Amino acid sequence: MISWVVADSSIYLAVVLNEPLQSKAIALTQTWKSVGLQAAAPYLFRYEITSVLRKHVARGTLTNVEAEKALSGLLRAPVQMFSRQMLLKRAFQLARDHNRPAAYDTVYLALAEHLQCEFWTADMKLVHAVGAQLNWVKWLGNHD
Repeated sequence: MISWVVADSSIYLAVVLNEPLQSKAIALTQTWKSVGLQAAAPYLFRYEITSVLRKHVARGTLTNVEAEKALSGLLRAPVQMFSRQMLLKRAFQLARDHNRPAAYDTVYLALAEHLQCEFWTADMKLVHAVGAQLNWVKWLGNHD
């Protein structure tokens, strides 16, 4: 039986971008590998990493070459993609229940709920919004 962990794009982007939580993101993903956890994400993950890297190019914080290299690496990351209609319906309900204006983040929550596993993010706003009710939502900054 597979043991899962759901991670949003912020975790993997922190691995490749020079961000304050980069070392924690690297350590976290290495921990998952060493303990045999399989990372999972909704297919939205691939669109998010593409969009964020493109924004970095537009802002001048990455060159096209750097962003394309990062994108290639992230697309090879050992993350199992999920695309199920029921996740979208549950994401909509979670967004409603937690007063989230958009359902992007709640698609990840729906997947973690479905797989009955932890969800990790570097998005502190999301953790503040849902963490008190969903104890399986974890913030990257708290990883040892």
